[in-house]
Amino acid sequence: MRRIPFIRHLTAPEIRRTYLACRHPVEKVRWHALWLLARSDCPRSPAEVAQIVGLSDVAVRALLRRWNRLGPPGLSDRRQGNGRSARLGARRWGALARAVARRPPDGGLWTGPKVARYVLGRWGVRVRPETGWRWLRRLGLTLQVPRPAHPRSAADADRRRWKKTCAGGWPGCGESTPARRSRSGPRTRPASG
Repeated sequence: MRRIPFIRHLTAPEIRRTYLACRHPVEKVRWHALWLLARSDCPRSPAEVAQIVGLSDVAVRALLRRWNRLGPPGLSDRRQGNGRSARLGARRWGALARAVARRPPDGGLWTGPKVARYVLGRWGVRVRPETGWRWLRRLGLTLQVPRPAHPRSAADADRRRWKKTCAGGWPGCGESTPARRSRSGPRTRPASG
């Protein structure tokens, strides 16, 4: 395999200072690898540097190529600022928050699919139902599921009637239970004497 040249955009001490001052964890590892490659007192191959810093040798070679082509800006974390812009701007987000504070147009409770349909109908923005759920969670709403009821449980009217007529609880409904003597210790009798 052909050896990749090292173009000295900075000296080894400058690279070391930058490595030690770097606070970003991803960039710090890259500067460390580059400093190890730049040292002339102890020359190392990209595979040796990869083992020291915990990267693959392919990643170190790619880092070295990027350094040769771009210089110090090539080591920055390029993940920042990537991705798409927000689907809803600040005004639309506020309008959505006001809309979910009210009942949905078809009644019931807000769900992820309902939010997706609302956003599509109102602004023409197509989102998946999962995104609708995420937006509901971000707006502070939680999943609302009615409490399960046993199929043979009493109807609401029967429960209300039971509560009114049965004040004392179960068993004997309405009667108070007599107090029993404490059984916390043995009974004692006065000593005769």
